[in-house]
Amino acid sequence: MFSKKNPQKLSTNDLRFSRYGVPLVTVQDPQNVVAERFRVLRANIDFAAASLKNFKTILFTSAEMSDGKSTTAQNLAVTWAQTGKRILLLDADFRRPTLHKTFSIPNEHGLTTVLAMHEQPASVIHSTEIPNLYVMTSGPMPPNSSELLASDKMVKVISWMKEQFDMVVIDSTPLLLVPDAQALIPRTDGIVLVATLGKTRRRSMATAAHILKLAKANVLGVVSRDQRRADKGYGYGYTSTNVMKTNDASKASSSKTAPAKPKVPKASVTDTDASKVEQQVPSDVKKEAAH
Repeated sequence: MFSKKNPQKLSTNDLRFSRYGVPLVTVQDPQNVVAERFRVLRANIDFAAASLKNFKTILFTSAEMSDGKSTTAQNLAVTWAQTGKRILLLDADFRRPTLHKTFSIPNEHGLTTVLAMHEQPASVIHSTEIPNLYVMTSGPMPPNSSELLASDKMVKVISWMKEQFDMVVIDSTPLLLVPDAQALIPRTDGIVLVATLGKTRRRSMATAAHILKLAKANVLGVVSRDQRRADKGYGYGYTSTNVMKTNDASKASSSKTAPAKPKVPKASVTDTDASKVEQQVPSDVKKEAAH
């Protein structure tokens, strides 16, 4: 049904360089503490989405560039596939696509050729060396990316994907740079916002939260990436995923006070550096995420 492609398995050293895509620590070093954090993030997102009647599409975005959304989306897609679910990983970031680099797949055909040139979706979906994980690359950069993503054809394509797969994981553009991600929000069941502690600006996070509020997005959580706790060799440390309701997002845009320490019950996992993964967060999550 899908085109067969067994991508070359890259070494850990190779994966450190951006020209090879993002580091798939969940594949290359599944016992690594960062890989374990991704598995906890997956469990927390599943818990946050448990109340949804239909949860088959999830969109990963960020406020700014280089916040780690692609690494988060692709590694979490691997962890979902490892549970036995049939996963489609979709690259909807036409501006800076990485999926074809990660899996060593040509990018001449992909989502854009399906939307603009009427190719069949099944013809541009690739199997991978990871069981249950399939990928669709972005395709060539179109002149009207946001219009394509907002089109009726995109609705039909996503509906087809939901019939063929247990879950569709979408890597999209940052919210504040282009309107591409905003066009996809109504077409997805849940949103995860990714931020980098010490890098992502508070104002950017507040603006992103305001955009999600206006779009009536179903925000499942915030993933914070802490480079100071990064494990040697990968450059990434993931600390938390939090349930954030969209009515909390409206408060973020006007909040200027210092973040307060949450005082709510939480379930956590302690790893070697004693960082914790939280499952619940109070209504001031926007302050903590922005900080």
